[in-house]
Amino acid sequence: MACGLLFSVAMRRILLGLLAAGALVGCTTPGEPASEDPNAGLLRDFIDGKFDSAGHPLNSHVAQAESLCATAGTVSSGALRLVSACEGSLPGSAQVGDLTASIRLRVRSAPASGVIVTAKILGSARDTLSTATLTAAQLRSSSWIDLPLRWSSDGTAVTIEISASRGALVDVDYVEVFPQQFGLVGDPGSGIYADGDRLVFEMPRSKKLDRIMLDRVDITARMSTLLQSGKATRTTTEYRALVEVSVGDLAPERKATSELELRAGALAARVQLRRDATACKFEGAPNGVKVLITGFQPFPADGWHDNVSAVAVTSLDPAQLRGAQVMRVVMPVEYDRAAAQVTELIERCAPAAVISFGQGGSAIALEQTAYNLQDTGEVSGGVPDNRGIIRAAALIDAAAPTTRTTLLPLEDIEAALVEIGEEPRYSDDPGRYICNNVMFADIGAMGPRGGVAGFIHLPYEDAFDASSRERYGKVALAAVQATADSIR
Repeated sequence: MACGLLFSVAMRRILLGLLAAGALVGCTTPGEPASEDPNAGLLRDFIDGKFDSAGHPLNSHVAQAESLCATAGTVSSGALRLVSACEGSLPGSAQVGDLTASIRLRVRSAPASGVIVTAKILGSARDTLSTATLTAAQLRSSSWIDLPLRWSSDGTAVTIEISASRGALVDVDYVEVFPQQFGLVGDPGSGIYADGDRLVFEMPRSKKLDRIMLDRVDITARMSTLLQSGKATRTTTEYRALVEVSVGDLAPERKATSELELRAGALAARVQLRRDATACKFEGAPNGVKVLITGFQPFPADGWHDNVSAVAVTSLDPAQLRGAQVMRVVMPVEYDRAAAQVTELIERCAPAAVISFGQGGSAIALEQTAYNLQDTGEVSGGVPDNRGIIRAAALIDAAAPTTRTTLLPLEDIEAALVEIGEEPRYSDDPGRYICNNVMFADIGAMGPRGGVAGFIHLPYEDAFDASSRERYGKVALAAVQATADSIR
């Protein structure tokens, strides 16, 4: 099983360079031909221009634990090992608006169940403004994890309190404070919209929507006209601005599925607007095994290149399938919305198999395990989905198991990929971002039906010519054919 990196403050400075180069080395999965992690650099596109050399968001305020609460424990390898409760004044709370305090911590040992860490934000009157707990079910092996607390700040000083439960051995590295959701959020996110449905765009009060693209066509002037006429409204609070508009007024010419891209200065968000539920359209051999395949739109929200998973899904030639037919869908990069969409498609379109593809690291990664956890601790402070939402140390489904094992015939897929000249790798760590979310949902929806489902990460690419598109189309084709053959 792939394991996480355990790193100190000094090592974090190395992390960003390694992520950008796709050079992180993980632990070997049984059956892998080599030790390199095939998903190294999974979140590399979030780094450029958004984080400093230590991995902190550029607008964050960071307090090292040994300075925040020096008397609460002993310093070891740059982190503070808690002996008693850590309590200290939180830097950055002079900012106003919705803030996040993200605690970087590692659990060395703890009881097998129950609460391990409790954290609170306390006001000047010792009133509790926010509280968060880390339970045994939320742990991601023994690696570093981010525990977030969120509160609405009026600019007055606050105190943070961090305590470990009896019997737990916990290291705290630092606490960083930054604005929630990276500033621009599209609500309610990707989905099916009628003309009369409303969209709300939230941003800092000082910002305005200065660029809106619909399917890569600039419609910014239209929003200005709608605001002037009163058909769109801008409401401000002490900290935030909300722009509300109907879908029909903003995007009357939208397609069956359209991409809406938003900019407010350096802030970005992206959502999919769909007119109707995706048609259950399977292409290929009539009466063949029905296989649903999914890829993703570009990410981050301001991503400048195509997502290799979407390239693979859209480049597959259904006419080359034997005894199989395929339904192809490109989904939004949003935690709940992507998982909900694939679950709905499974229920309504009844495929025999689901193969979800995602943008990964240095190699084709055949994912073996999905985890009941949403967390992007690989980058300090976490990273947002395309809608603008950040998740850290959050369960996907409190009623679901901790892990789910792939239902795909990975050995058959591996053989098929090798036959066309690829070098796939096995992986037991798909990250805890949207790819893992969708894999967890795929398996959870298909398992009770006796179906087949799982996830494959494809190598990171940022430029696609005809040759590379043909390559990834063949990769998707080989995976679909091998899966269908194993079912028939």
